This record gives sequence, C-alpha cells and structure tokens, in this order.
Amino acid sequence: MHTTRTAAFVAFLAALAACSSDPLGPHFEQELTRRGGCADVVFFAVDADDERMLSFRADGLVAEARAAGEQVVTTFDLSQNAATLIVERGTRIADAMCDDVIENGGPRVRRTWVAVAGRAIVTVRPGPSEFAARADLRLEDIVLDDGDGDRVIVEEMDWVDVSVGWFPG
Repeated sequence: MHTTRTAAFVAFLAALAACSSDPLGPHFEQELTRRGGCADVVFFAVDADDERMLSFRADGLVAEARAAGEQVVTTFDLSQNAATLIVERGTRIADAMCDDVIENGGPRVRRTWVAVAGRAIVTVRPGPSEFAARADLRLEDIVLDDGDGDRVIVEEMDWVDVSVGWFPG
C-alpha cells in the first residue's frame, strides 16, 4: 500500500510539474489558428480566444526581394538580435497587429516570452506592386523565455503564402 501511495504521489508531482513548466499549454502553437502578416516583414498567429499570439518581425526583407527581383530566403539565428520572435498572453492580444485602428483600449498583455534560441527561415517573393509580396516562415527548435525562468519550446511551425509588404491604413 505504501508503494501505491508513493507512486500516486510521484505521478501527482510529475503532473504538477508538467502543468507549471508549460504555461501556454501543451503544443499551444497548434491552437494558433488565425494567421497573417503585413509590413516588411511581420508574421503573426493568434488563438481563437485572442489570448495567445506568436509574432515574428524582421526588417527589410520585402525591399530586398523587390530589389533582387526574385525570391529571397533569409535564415535567422534567434539567439541573435537580427529578428524578433515573441509570444504574448493576455486579452484582445491581436487587436493592434497589422491594424491601424486600436479598439476597446487595445491589447492587454499580461505576460511575454522572447525567443532566446532557435531558427527562423523566411522566404519572400516580390509581388506585382511595390508593397505587395508573398512570404513563408518556418520556425525550428524555438526556445522562448519569459525572463522569470519559464521556458516554452516550439519544435516547428510554418506559415505558407502569407501576404506581407503592405502597411495598414
């Protein structure tokens, strides 16, 4: 009987540790069902409740593809500062993303995780006009940190054929 209680307690502690070590929920990235992009270059993905959003930003990729007149592929090491990948948790979290009208007081961010490791591969294809382009983003082996010791892992995630290069307004 003692062994059964000990095993149950160990299982309880393991479950508790799993919950506390995954503050965004297991495989939260699969719940980010609304995806989009804008600017030069922004990608975002948000959940149906508008409470969790992952966003990626890098500067000048559309302009680079336009200048080259062809598809450009850029790889970012997210432990460096050449691009930004963050996850935000709160309410109305995507209210200001790729939007020039902030409604209802804007997003209320309660917690932010920043990528400290991993790789982002961006492919940009110039479009028919100066501000029109299509792009893909692949994330690999992402480690996100909230600054208080909570880390979240995203093994891989893809956006395909997203409209970028346009600016709200």
